[in-house]
Amino acid sequence: MLMGRANNFEYALSQVLTIGELAQRTGVATTALRYYDELGLVSPAARSGGQRRYDAAAVHQVGVVLLLRDLGFTLAEIARLMGGLPDRPSRDELIRGKIDELDALVRDAEIARVALVHALACPADDVRTCPKFLAIVDDRLEGRPLAEPLAP
Repeated sequence: MLMGRANNFEYALSQVLTIGELAQRTGVATTALRYYDELGLVSPAARSGGQRRYDAAAVHQVGVVLLLRDLGFTLAEIARLMGGLPDRPSRDELIRGKIDELDALVRDAEIARVALVHALACPADDVRTCPKFLAIVDDRLEGRPLAEPLAP
Protein backbone atom coordinates (compact mmCIF):
# COMPACT_ATOMS: atom_id res chain seq x y z
CA MET A 1 0.00 0.00 0.00
CA LEU A 2 2.82 2.39 0.80
CA MET A 3 4.30 1.76 -2.65
CA GLY A 4 0.96 2.68 -4.24
CA ARG A 5 0.89 6.00 -2.35
CA ALA A 6 4.39 6.82 -3.48
CA ASN A 7 3.43 6.13 -7.09
CA ASN A 8 0.31 8.32 -6.72
CA PHE A 9 2.45 11.11 -5.31
CA GLU A 10 4.91 10.82 -8.21
CA TYR A 11 2.01 10.82 -10.69
CA ALA A 12 0.51 13.91 -9.05
CA LEU A 13 3.85 15.69 -9.25
CA SER A 14 4.13 14.80 -12.94
CA GLN A 15 0.85 16.65 -13.56
CA VAL A 16 2.21 19.94 -12.23
CA LEU A 17 4.59 22.35 -13.89
CA THR A 18 7.90 23.62 -12.68
CA ILE A 19 8.40 27.36 -12.86
CA GLY A 20 10.58 26.79 -15.92
CA GLU A 21 7.83 24.85 -17.65
CA LEU A 22 5.28 27.54 -16.77
CA ALA A 23 7.66 30.15 -18.15
CA GLN A 24 8.05 28.18 -21.36
CA ARG A 25 4.29 27.75 -21.83
CA THR A 26 3.48 31.39 -21.17
CA GLY A 27 6.53 33.19 -22.52
CA VAL A 28 7.02 34.93 -19.17
CA ALA A 29 10.45 34.95 -17.53
CA THR A 30 10.84 32.94 -14.34
CA THR A 31 11.86 36.10 -12.49
CA ALA A 32 8.56 37.72 -13.50
CA LEU A 33 6.64 34.62 -12.42
CA ARG A 34 8.31 34.79 -9.00
CA TYR A 35 7.30 38.44 -8.79
CA TYR A 36 3.73 37.57 -9.83
CA ASP A 37 3.74 35.02 -7.00
CA GLU A 38 4.87 37.71 -4.52
CA LEU A 39 2.00 39.93 -5.69
CA GLY A 40 -0.51 37.09 -5.43
CA LEU A 41 -1.25 37.09 -9.17
CA VAL A 42 -0.33 33.45 -9.64
CA SER A 43 0.23 30.91 -6.92
CA PRO A 44 2.05 27.61 -6.90
CA ALA A 45 -0.15 24.62 -6.16
CA ALA A 46 2.62 23.05 -4.11
CA ARG A 47 6.31 23.06 -3.39
CA SER A 48 8.61 20.14 -3.90
CA GLY A 49 12.13 20.33 -2.56
CA GLY A 50 11.65 24.08 -2.07
CA GLN A 51 10.69 24.57 -5.72
CA ARG A 52 7.41 26.00 -6.90
CA ARG A 53 5.05 23.61 -8.66
CA TYR A 54 2.07 24.93 -10.62
CA ASP A 55 -1.09 23.22 -11.76
CA ALA A 56 -2.46 23.65 -15.28
CA ALA A 57 -4.73 26.49 -14.11
CA ALA A 58 -1.63 28.63 -13.54
CA VAL A 59 -1.15 28.87 -17.31
CA HIS A 60 -4.52 30.64 -17.55
CA GLN A 61 -3.77 32.78 -14.49
CA VAL A 62 -0.63 34.05 -16.20
CA GLY A 63 -2.64 34.49 -19.41
CA VAL A 64 -5.10 36.72 -17.55
CA VAL A 65 -2.23 38.81 -16.21
CA LEU A 66 -0.75 39.15 -19.70
CA LEU A 67 -4.08 40.16 -21.22
CA LEU A 68 -4.76 42.73 -18.53
CA ARG A 69 -1.23 44.13 -18.97
CA ASP A 70 -1.93 44.36 -22.73
CA LEU A 71 -5.10 46.29 -21.88
CA GLY A 72 -3.03 48.80 -19.93
CA PHE A 73 -3.53 47.68 -16.35
CA THR A 74 -0.62 47.93 -13.94
CA LEU A 75 0.34 44.92 -11.86
CA ALA A 76 -1.14 46.63 -8.79
CA GLU A 77 -4.43 47.15 -10.63
CA ILE A 78 -4.38 43.55 -11.80
CA ALA A 79 -3.87 42.38 -8.22
CA ARG A 80 -6.91 44.44 -7.20
CA LEU A 81 -8.98 43.00 -10.06
CA MET A 82 -7.94 39.43 -9.35
CA GLY A 83 -9.05 39.37 -5.78
CA GLY A 84 -8.26 42.52 -3.91
CA LEU A 85 -11.44 44.45 -4.71
CA PRO A 86 -14.19 44.10 -2.14
CA ASP A 87 -17.16 44.39 -4.48
CA ARG A 88 -18.36 44.76 -8.05
CA PRO A 89 -18.82 48.56 -7.91
CA SER A 90 -15.13 48.93 -6.97
CA ARG A 91 -14.14 46.63 -9.82
CA ASP A 92 -16.34 48.51 -12.27
CA GLU A 93 -14.87 51.84 -11.13
CA LEU A 94 -11.36 50.56 -11.83
CA ILE A 95 -12.42 49.28 -15.26
CA ARG A 96 -14.19 52.56 -16.11
CA GLY A 97 -11.05 54.45 -15.14
CA LYS A 98 -9.00 52.29 -17.49
CA ILE A 99 -11.52 52.90 -20.28
CA ASP A 100 -11.12 56.66 -19.71
CA GLU A 101 -7.32 56.26 -19.93
CA LEU A 102 -7.66 54.31 -23.17
CA ASP A 103 -10.00 56.95 -24.62
CA ALA A 104 -7.36 59.59 -23.86
CA LEU A 105 -4.68 57.45 -25.53
CA VAL A 106 -6.87 57.08 -28.61
CA ARG A 107 -7.36 60.87 -28.76
CA ASP A 108 -3.62 61.43 -28.39
CA ALA A 109 -2.87 58.83 -31.07
CA GLU A 110 -5.32 60.54 -33.44
CA ILE A 111 -3.63 63.89 -32.84
CA ALA A 112 -0.24 62.30 -33.53
CA ARG A 113 -1.58 60.65 -36.66
CA VAL A 114 -3.08 63.90 -37.97
CA ALA A 115 0.19 65.74 -37.38
CA LEU A 116 2.19 63.05 -39.18
CA VAL A 117 -0.23 62.79 -42.10
CA HIS A 118 -0.08 66.57 -42.44
CA ALA A 119 3.72 66.45 -42.36
CA LEU A 120 3.69 63.99 -45.26
CA ALA A 121 1.23 66.07 -47.31
CA CYS A 122 2.61 69.48 -46.36
CA PRO A 123 3.55 71.57 -49.40
CA ALA A 124 6.36 73.27 -47.44
CA ASP A 125 9.84 71.94 -48.08
CA ASP A 126 10.53 72.05 -44.36
CA VAL A 127 7.57 71.07 -42.18
CA ARG A 128 9.03 73.21 -39.38
CA THR A 129 8.07 76.28 -41.41
CA CYS A 130 4.48 75.16 -42.09
CA PRO A 131 1.92 77.34 -40.26
CA LYS A 132 -0.48 74.43 -39.68
CA PHE A 133 2.25 72.20 -38.30
CA LEU A 134 3.57 75.02 -36.14
CA ALA A 135 0.05 75.47 -34.74
CA ILE A 136 0.22 71.86 -33.56
CA VAL A 137 3.62 72.59 -32.00
CA ASP A 138 2.24 75.70 -30.27
CA ASP A 139 -0.68 73.72 -28.90
CA ARG A 140 1.75 71.16 -27.56
CA LEU A 141 3.95 73.79 -25.94
CA GLU A 142 0.93 75.42 -24.31
CA GLY A 143 -0.37 72.10 -23.06
CA ARG A 144 -3.54 72.42 -25.14
CA PRO A 145 -5.04 69.45 -26.91
CA LEU A 146 -5.69 69.77 -30.61
CA ALA A 147 -9.36 70.68 -30.79
CA GLU A 148 -10.00 69.46 -34.33
CA PRO A 149 -7.81 67.47 -36.66
CA LEU A 150 -6.01 69.60 -39.22
CA ALA A 151 -6.70 68.83 -42.83
CA PRO A 152 -3.56 68.06 -44.85
